[in-house]
Amino acid sequence: MERLWRGASALALWGAWAGGAMILLAAVVVTVEVISRKLLAFAFSGSDEIAAYLFAVGTSWSLAHVLVTRGHVRIDVLYGQLGPRLRAAFDLVAIVGLAILVLAIVDRAGEIFLDNLTGGNRSNTPLRIPLAWPQAPWFAGFVLFLIVTVLAFLRSLLALVRGDFGTVAATIGVASQDEEVKGELGSLGIATPDTQANTPTNTGAKR
Repeated sequence: MERLWRGASALALWGAWAGGAMILLAAVVVTVEVISRKLLAFAFSGSDEIAAYLFAVGTSWSLAHVLVTRGHVRIDVLYGQLGPRLRAAFDLVAIVGLAILVLAIVDRAGEIFLDNLTGGNRSNTPLRIPLAWPQAPWFAGFVLFLIVTVLAFLRSLLALVRGDFGTVAATIGVASQDEEVKGELGSLGIATPDTQANTPTNTGAKR
């Protein structure tokens, strides 16, 4: 399971890099089209369509990495007040709900892709792009998201059975503020000392 999780995490990271590059490329395409229209009085048709495809594929390819890094939005008003066992139980409920949602998305996206593939449908634009071409990688991103979601659930379930609440939290739990700060600084290449080593474990003992 750990090997599968590491492999899925690495694949999700590559997907996020590729997705980010596509979104950046979509912005470049739109920018070039706007500049050429304003300054050169020339506009190439289809830039908005191509940018939309790039944005859609880039977004779907990035979802798995957001899950791996626990970047999804969670309402944690009461979460921090619960014990480790209850937090782990609620985390499992949350990941099951997410898996059901992703499964529905994959089912619908797959249906759309197959319909356009078998029907040979093309976009209703001057480019006349076969819709199945951009929808294939778009659908693949959702499939990767579903696979990572299922692996996250299985990894967390096995950890919960063993009583390893730390692994559950590290896989599908809500990231603490310290973890979010470390993650942001780490993405910028800034090393941070372990806050646990510099923080007193019992601030109320000296009152």
